[in-house]
Amino acid sequence: MNLPKINLSAETLARFLGLMLIAWQPFWSGARLPTLLLVLLGAWMLLHKQIDFSSTAAKRLGMVFLLLGIPVLISIPGSYDVQGSISVAIVLLLFYVVGLALLQGLAQDQGRTWLQHWLLIVITAWVIDGCIQFVFGYDLLGVPMSEDKRILGPFAGNLHLGLFATILLPLVLWQHARRHPWFALTLVGLVGFVAGMSGARSNVLFLLLGCALLLPIFGWRQRVAMTGVVLATLIAATMLSPSMAQRVKNFAQVSSPDEISVEQQFDNITSLRLTIWKSAWQMIQDRPLNGVGTNAFAEAYDHYSPAADDPFRSSGPMKTPYHAHQMYVSVAAESGWPGLIGLISIVVLSALWLYRSPSEQRRQAAPFAASLAVIAFPIQSQPVLYSIWWFPVVLLLLCGMIAALNASPRTKKKPS
Repeated sequence: MNLPKINLSAETLARFLGLMLIAWQPFWSGARLPTLLLVLLGAWMLLHKQIDFSSTAAKRLGMVFLLLGIPVLISIPGSYDVQGSISVAIVLLLFYVVGLALLQGLAQDQGRTWLQHWLLIVITAWVIDGCIQFVFGYDLLGVPMSEDKRILGPFAGNLHLGLFATILLPLVLWQHARRHPWFALTLVGLVGFVAGMSGARSNVLFLLLGCALLLPIFGWRQRVAMTGVVLATLIAATMLSPSMAQRVKNFAQVSSPDEISVEQQFDNITSLRLTIWKSAWQMIQDRPLNGVGTNAFAEAYDHYSPAADDPFRSSGPMKTPYHAHQMYVSVAAESGWPGLIGLISIVVLSALWLYRSPSEQRRQAAPFAASLAVIAFPIQSQPVLYSIWWFPVVLLLLCGMIAALNASPRTKKKPS
């Protein structure tokens, strides 16, 4: 009996593992397992000389990792956690190998389309699972809602569902917004409800940013409908979510006369983010050239906290934060101005690469660039960049954009 031949190339495997960087997140090991497999695959590609370092894509990826890695290395000698900073430097090197493998897997337009298609399936399944959890109290895997009635979906113990769904919304709906607008609007509504029921302000802001980028693609009827859908789902979530209701109440108090200062009110509505940022600013002022050390924010916090009654001190009632809850502030505090300049340079370079590319490459890169733009928007709370569950997501999007900008232009076949 002749069995069908399975064509499993290294590029196909890299693309599949790239999908697993996100799809495997709710399960055992999270992104660690697909990351490890991508490191091994990337090493195999290097060993067999399948990586073209002369390509524009490889050069751009190398530039990105240099801009990230050099400030990390500079921060090591004076780090409050030398071992932690060294581990970040080593992991960054491994992620560079991962990035090289992803560039190979996403080099073709069909491969990037495949990734978008399957990510759409994953996000849709997760969001439906979250809605089932809201109705029945448990999702299909038996994960319950949180004690304060937040939708978690399959992500037990964290709010990654709303984060991933909103961040990836532009990527997965970029083509469908034009081809299947009413399906896209339905998914926007479901994602909006899940984001609102997550109780996280950042997820709501990510949703609004993603919808703003998708809005021009829709027809005018769908634009009006999208505005109504987003508002309706967020209002419904505010009414049904105790966490969101409390946040709205806190926000309303800012405009109300009170004995508490406006600064204190702002600190309250941002969950004491201002308190954390003040400590981060002290770190930047004291160590402008090397920071307190990458991955050493928590270890340095007590030393730089300006207020004796800071609840985030090790002696206080709250857990000491391990990052500043804002990507740019965190990087500046941990690796100084070189780290911040490097990060901003990556954002600027990405925009320039996109702007200067031919229209066909820009079209292919646009979905990845849109999701990256949501992540890079500075006025919001963001996850810590150098984490094993978040950095792979950013890297996947970045590699997708870089690979698309390096794609060969399509040529029309001449009639015979």
